[in-house]
Order: sequence, then structure tokens, then C-alpha cells
Amino acid sequence: MIARCLLSLLAVLSCSCGEREKQESRSTPELKAARATRPVEREHDDPVPDAKAELRGELDAALKDPDGASRQQALEKLAWDAIDVDPDVAREAFEQLEPDSEASRKLVAHFAMRLADEDPEKAIAWAQGLEQSAERTEAFGSIAVVIAARDPERGAALVMAEMPEGKPHDRALVLVSQRWVQVAPEQAAEWVAGLPEGAARKAGLHEVISRWLAREPLAAATWIEARPEKGVQMAALAELASMLRNEPEEKKEQILSQFRDVEIRRKTENLLAQPPP
Repeated sequence: MIARCLLSLLAVLSCSCGEREKQESRSTPELKAARATRPVEREHDDPVPDAKAELRGELDAALKDPDGASRQQALEKLAWDAIDVDPDVAREAFEQLEPDSEASRKLVAHFAMRLADEDPEKAIAWAQGLEQSAERTEAFGSIAVVIAARDPERGAALVMAEMPEGKPHDRALVLVSQRWVQVAPEQAAEWVAGLPEGAARKAGLHEVISRWLAREPLAAATWIEARPEKGVQMAALAELASMLRNEPEEKKEQILSQFRDVEIRRKTENLLAQPPP
């Protein structure tokens, strides 16, 4: 199954690159098989054939390695190195990785990110076809974060709809909130506030409140004061206190002065006086 996953993705990536060939005539088809994440310097005489032969030799050597751990390490490195030069070698190396291993999940997440950058709709369709839950989750986490850079609301919806609860889900929510607060902090805050109580909401509030306060302290303070849900308000104040705890007194006073509500300020000062959790 893993081999089919990578094979289908490489085919899509190659197709996407092929569409660009009509406008880009300088690069060879091999170079367009995937977008390079780490640019490789080229000499005037294209060294791709030699590079492909070298990668093929490394694959043969890795497959003959009798030590399982060493072989897996070599295959993982080769899969990363070959994707930009020889997708066939990358696929073959990937096929030999242990199913659903950490290495395979990282590669799937990376490939999903690259495809989402090329074409989000194709990336979503590909990820929905993955059968292994862990790989599917990692793929959607990467895709959601890429989409969130352009459309945070859609990125957030993708996480909620396609990723089961757990660390990858929470990590993706935090990364989406980071991007959302940069363009629409109040919307990001409202979305985070609507999350179920737990690690994801706590981390999301920390990201949104800290970044918003740094840019627009009065607007962020006003939003906190206006929260109708006391649980969310206290959670936001707890994150505010955590952020301010190690700041100089002058910085603390600068932020606290933005609150018009004396009671809100008193609650924050009480939280600051408590030992850190």
C-alpha cells in the first residue's frame, strides 16, 4: 500500500510539473519531476545522468546491507535525496521502508506539503485515498497548514474534518492558528475560543493571544474583556499571565494598562502572583 501511495503521488507531482513545461523550456523533464526543496547547483553541462547513476548505485548498496537498522537509515536518506533528481529511485527506496514507520510518515507529510503547494485540490484528493490512518493524518496536517497560508478558515476546517484527535491534530491546529492570527487576529481568536477545552485550545490561545498582544495590545485586551464565556476568558488570561511572567515589570504594566476592566486586571495580577504550573 505504501508503495502505491508514493507511486501515485509521484505521478501527480510529475503531471503538475509537466503542465509547467509548456511555459518553462530551460529545464529537463527529470528536473521537473518534483519541485526542489533544497536547490542543487547545476554546471553548464547537466550532471543529472551522473547523479541518477550515483543514486542508483547507493540504492543497490543499501539493499545489500545486512544490518536492518543501517539499511533503513540509508533508504530513508536516499528517498529524501532522490526525489528531486530521480523519482523512480525515491519510490523504490520508499517501498523498502518499514510500513507506517516514522520515516515513511515524515516522507508522506513532506510529499503532501509539496503537492499542496502545487495544487491543493489534487493534494486533498490524494490524501483522501490513503488507507493507513497515520499516513493520512500526517498528509492532511501538512496540506491544511499550506492551505492556511492562503485561506486560514479552510485550513482549519480541513483539520477538524479530516484529522482524528491526537498530537498531529493539535499540532496542525496550532500551526493554522499561527497563520490565521497574522492576517485576521480576531477571527483566529474566535475560532480558537470555539475549540473544545483541552491541549489544542490552550496552545491555540497562547499563540493567538501572545501574537495579537504584541501587534495590537488594545484590540486583544478588548477581545478578552468582552468574552461572554468565562471559561474562555480565564483560559485567555492564564495564557496572558504565562506570557508576561518572565517579562520586565515595565512590559507587564504596559500590557495590563490596556485593560479597562479593573476586575480583569486584578484577575491577571493574581495569576501572575501564583507560581508557574
